[in-house]
Amino acid sequence: MSADADPHAPVYNAYRRVEEEVLMAVPAGEKQERVLFSYLRYRRHCVQVVEGDEAVREFLGMKEKYKCADALGFHQGPDAPGPRRVTVAESKGNDIDSAVEQLGNAAAGVYEMFGRETAVDLLVLIPTLVEKLGSMSPGGGYRVTPRDTGLNKFILEEWRGGPSVQARPKLTYPKWASWDSKVYSLPITVLKAEGLRFP
Repeated sequence: MSADADPHAPVYNAYRRVEEEVLMAVPAGEKQERVLFSYLRYRRHCVQVVEGDEAVREFLGMKEKYKCADALGFHQGPDAPGPRRVTVAESKGNDIDSAVEQLGNAAAGVYEMFGRETAVDLLVLIPTLVEKLGSMSPGGGYRVTPRDTGLNKFILEEWRGGPSVQARPKLTYPKWASWDSKVYSLPITVLKAEGLRFP
């Protein structure tokens, strides 16, 4: 063994192989959800993340099985003064219609719980974008335009053949219907998972 060789390299390499085997056993959707939760913590600096649609439903008090987002990221602690900032996030393949509904219902729940002063950001994490008719698309009926800030971040637009318009969240949970206009005004950010890295 040379003087420059790391004596721990065989252990690190064995650990890395085991870690890769474990990750390979996890379904792709679960891996992407884990990436979403990490993104909220490490890149969005959320101090608390509610993980999984069931946990989000329970946290918001949604009793029925309506569609709901995969995560809520809180940007300040529960005892922090002033209005809250919350990122409502969903991990999705290419069923963007479903994501729009999941984000809308969860955003309404956040307003119901914390009030209209709450700053709500909507985020959908997708594996990649595909080129369709000269535009980048996350899934059928939608395309994206790049955001001014951030790598791999886009604004979601509805596109049904004519001019595209900003995509709007959809609220289907009847108990929170009073928040429809507030939720409808929120833009949806699309984040491409491809190439994201965390500590």
